[in-house]
Amino acid sequence: MGLALLISPLVGFVFSALLLLVLKLIFREPRLYIPPQGDDRPPGWIRTVLIGTCGGVSFAHGSNDGQKGMGLLLLVLIGFFPLHYALTVNKPDIAPQVYAAAGELRGDYAKAGVEMSKKLADNLAVIERELQGKASFDDLPRDQDTRWEVRQAVAAVTRELKAAEADPKLPAEFRAKLGERRKKQLLPAVEYVPLWVVIGTAFALGVGTTVGYKRIVKTVAEKIGKQHLTYAQGAAAETVAATTILVTAVTGLPVSTTHVLNSGVAGTMVANRSGIQGQTVAKILTAWVFTLPSCIILAGTLFWIGRLIVG
Repeated sequence: MGLALLISPLVGFVFSALLLLVLKLIFREPRLYIPPQGDDRPPGWIRTVLIGTCGGVSFAHGSNDGQKGMGLLLLVLIGFFPLHYALTVNKPDIAPQVYAAAGELRGDYAKAGVEMSKKLADNLAVIERELQGKASFDDLPRDQDTRWEVRQAVAAVTRELKAAEADPKLPAEFRAKLGERRKKQLLPAVEYVPLWVVIGTAFALGVGTTVGYKRIVKTVAEKIGKQHLTYAQGAAAETVAATTILVTAVTGLPVSTTHVLNSGVAGTMVANRSGIQGQTVAKILTAWVFTLPSCIILAGTLFWIGRLIVG
């Protein structure tokens, strides 16, 4: 998974450079490949293309970074209100589906002649005991830890099934059936995002970009290359960035919009022979290198301090 973070900047750099070279072969208009002068405004058709490519990056950015924001907010909600958000609030009526999946899994293991681990059997027993006769998760008591216990049991079962799916020693048909039950019957109970969290995260991303766009645009357009970004360079870098991020969003691979887009701009600068500002690139690379370990150390330290205070 982490390999995607390392490779994506290279993908952005190479493919943006190649796309710009292809554009030069197809579209011969010189204005596309020289930096805009003063208050020069692009022609209508170029403006339309740039709005489309920029919108593509924005949409892709939301599908990528939006997941992080929604995940963090939901984690906070589960931490502060576990009795309410432990199990899906979007479709609480899937409780009978989860209960049925527990019994069906026992049948799957028995039919395939595969021995079920004690941990899996115990968690299935919790699900069956607590959800028996329940038409909805709302029917679970809220004055106890029952909802949290069910959540932990469902999550543990999904982990066990995922491990079994990856075991080549088990029959292929059996593994496929486990995967279908895990994704369609169990995961929706614990992997969800309330609609208001989706809307709130999208709004926050939009406001953040609206407030800080000038600094972002100035860095990307003027400080990566020795010349100002041209219309064709912007379109090429944005097209590659949007495509890369959307592909990784579908496949579940982690990438950074900033990494891919900045690398794409640098690639177009090289392809257009505009030159690269080494100092700016060095600062960007340094920030990339230190961000991940810094977050790991800071999070680990805060967690350790929290355990000392609570414990």
